[in-house]
This record gives sequence, structure tokens and C-alpha cells, in this order.
Amino acid sequence: IGTRVGRATRAVSDNPALASASGISVERIIRLVWTAGAGLAALGGVLIALYFNSTSWNMGGTILLLMFAAVTLGGLGTAYGALAGSLVIGLVAEMSSLVIPSDMRYAGALLILIIVLLVRPQGILGRAERVG
Repeated sequence: IGTRVGRATRAVSDNPALASASGISVERIIRLVWTAGAGLAALGGVLIALYFNSTSWNMGGTILLLMFAAVTLGGLGTAYGALAGSLVIGLVAEMSSLVIPSDMRYAGALLILIIVLLVRPQGILGRAERVG
């Protein structure tokens, strides 16, 4: 975030009109962020394909569900929350195979997600926001 591009990205994210008035090319920053995101997604797909030694049309479904659960569990908008949620989901998914059949190991992780969101809707490290 300390670089020029990082500051410009933060400015465009916070207020595109003000960033444009400040001389930042909003379209260029948006294009750069989309390109970086697509590149990282492509790299992730290649690495997963190398790990599984095969590809199929639905190979990312399970991992996408677990990543969504991890980010939601940790708290939307916080990087440390995503890290904490990933650790919780990963540990629960892997350790639950000791107790329940391995076909059902992801169910335990999603059950933890449901319980935490019922108790604390903003996630583990998310900030509580007043609605209304």
C-alpha cells in the first residue's frame, strides 16, 4: 500500500470521483487491479491443476466453497480475519477426518461457519456495524 500504485488503488477504492479530480487515471487503476486479480486467479488454477495432475470443468468448486467460508468466518474486509478464518476452516476440515468419514470432513467446517455466524454475524475479527 506504500507504493504509488497502492495509494492510487486505495484512493480509487475509497472515492473514484475524488481520485479522478486528484489526477489519478481511474480507468487505468481499475484495469490494473482486474489484470492483477485475473493473473493471480490463473496462477492459482495452474497450481491446483499441477497439484491434482488433472483438470476438469468443476475442479474449483470445493476449494471455492472453503475459501468463501474462511473469508466469511474471519470477517469481511480484514486480511487478518481471512487468515484466522482460513486457519480455523483448514484445521477443522483436516482434523474432523479423524472423527467422521473423510467424505463428510467439509461438513464440519461449514457447520463451524454456521455456528460462528449465528453467534457473531460479522465474523471472528470483523467489526460490528450498526444497521438502521
